[in-house]
Amino acid sequence: MTTTIKLLGIAPYEELNNSMNIVSKQFSDIQSDIYTADLEEGQRLAAELYSDDYDAIISRGGTADLIRRSVSIPVIDVSISIYDILGAIRLAENYTKNFAIVGYSSITEKAHLLCDILGYNIKIITLNDTTDASKTLDILSKEHYEMILCDAITNRLALTKSLNTILITSGFESIKHAYQEALTISTYLKKVKHEKAILEQGISSQKQEGMIFDENFQIQFSNLGAPLEETILKYLRAKGELENENQFYPTIRNKIYNLHTKSFTVDDSTYYSCIVKISSPPVTNNRLGILYRKRAEVADIFKTKLLFTRFIQESTKQELQKVKNNYQAILIFGETGTAKSNIAYQAFLNQETHNNNLISIDAKLINEKMWKFLMNASNGPLVDANNTIMFEHVEQLSLVDVERLITIVKNTKLLQRNQLLFTYDTNRSSEQTIYNRLLVELNCASIYAPSIKERRNELSVITTLLLNKINIECNKEIMGFDPNGLKEFLAYDWPGNLNQLQSAIKELVINATTHYISEHQVSELLKKERLIQNFSTNKLASFTFKNTVEHPTLFDYTKEIILTILEQNGGNQTKAAEQLGISRTTLWRYLKEK
Repeated sequence: MTTTIKLLGIAPYEELNNSMNIVSKQFSDIQSDIYTADLEEGQRLAAELYSDDYDAIISRGGTADLIRRSVSIPVIDVSISIYDILGAIRLAENYTKNFAIVGYSSITEKAHLLCDILGYNIKIITLNDTTDASKTLDILSKEHYEMILCDAITNRLALTKSLNTILITSGFESIKHAYQEALTISTYLKKVKHEKAILEQGISSQKQEGMIFDENFQIQFSNLGAPLEETILKYLRAKGELENENQFYPTIRNKIYNLHTKSFTVDDSTYYSCIVKISSPPVTNNRLGILYRKRAEVADIFKTKLLFTRFIQESTKQELQKVKNNYQAILIFGETGTAKSNIAYQAFLNQETHNNNLISIDAKLINEKMWKFLMNASNGPLVDANNTIMFEHVEQLSLVDVERLITIVKNTKLLQRNQLLFTYDTNRSSEQTIYNRLLVELNCASIYAPSIKERRNELSVITTLLLNKINIECNKEIMGFDPNGLKEFLAYDWPGNLNQLQSAIKELVINATTHYISEHQVSELLKKERLIQNFSTNKLASFTFKNTVEHPTLFDYTKEIILTILEQNGGNQTKAAEQLGISRTTLWRYLKEK
């Protein structure tokens, strides 16, 4: 009997999924499969998967409670510790003193205990249901609370009300404790599961796929995968009362199945055996540079990725609402890193029509072969209907291809059947011909994605929220910046906007050696950022690397610049560091790393 414990993880949001993956690798005797799904979706997913020889399930909060109602194996809750709540409070204090804690009892009971011990005077509200949560958040908004510390459910609801939030999430030690508890419980159950597996494998060895269920369609035995099993049961339920013997031929996930059911009786109860045979037709996959997403998939991105909607300015959301019923084409423009794709996703979700699929086409990859596919009469995206088609990086199309696209849109009356979205990077286009042609010929609404410079008043809160997000992603517990370091950090221009800002904060978090990011750490990072900024795009593009670098990174460019300046100074590191505006320690570190 194997001693490996198999665990199913259902994380309510993607960042917790990443943390659970990292922790699971610390246990050599655990095999862990982790999925991202929240509340009812998590409950459904667990119900489909748990019978696949899992010993226990690890989940979180309300999702864990729902899963317990649907499965017969242990469900371990990743708890919130007092230290996790303290970390969130410390992080919030960097931004404001005017904040409240909102959540279910698993959070608020510990928050009350912490505040009693430390003498904190913080408003704490315990929720009972989602209706209660919505009303509570409305009241806090009217009372001008600047920040809400909350759980994942309340966090998602607060984002729809444009409230600033810090997600109180389980820290590294809490996740590790949940895995240890799951390991202990599962070990005791392993012997029973092993005996059950012997019986199931004995039946499965006959090389016949199938299942047995009762007259209420409750599974008694199955050697099918959980998703297929549930789909077949749903299909058979829809058929109503089954005859003694039946043959069905459903198509499930592009495969044709033959289902042969037959009834039998045991102890006056009726059961059905179902033999399953399959054959597979060709499956069409997404082509390179073209990605299909269902509306539910796009909505899930907004639901599970922290800050995805927070990167969109509130005024921009209002503009999208104004144009959604009056324009069939929208052109979203702005500098690199200004969340143009996020805005495009929001425009798609706002649509009441043309929302079957969001079809993303990377314009910089368009060639003759792709044009033929786009216009294919049988399955080309430009001849389909009721979709939103998004051309990303449209500024990288040639003028000839832009005119070709405009002609196709007009001649095929595409805008009568679909909506069009374009993202246009102003940093990568030296003239406005493409922008103007699309705007005029296709009657586009234009939505501007503002730069960080133009969102200077939001930079402090965006930085705080990003710090919270990256803490979760990296299993770190950074509580904020040294005051002088924060002042210097916020004063920087951030020409790469949100992309550069997020990358910089992640680097600071990873390299921090205490719970606060120091002024020295910020200064060293900004020296590097200014160094790269001082070399124009043309200089970087024409750089000749001394060693072959197939896909140069920011680090590669930085090191190459340092080597060039060092060579100009005859190998004198002190002079080179002075010319570059960095310390000798920083220069030495770049020279040392490979």
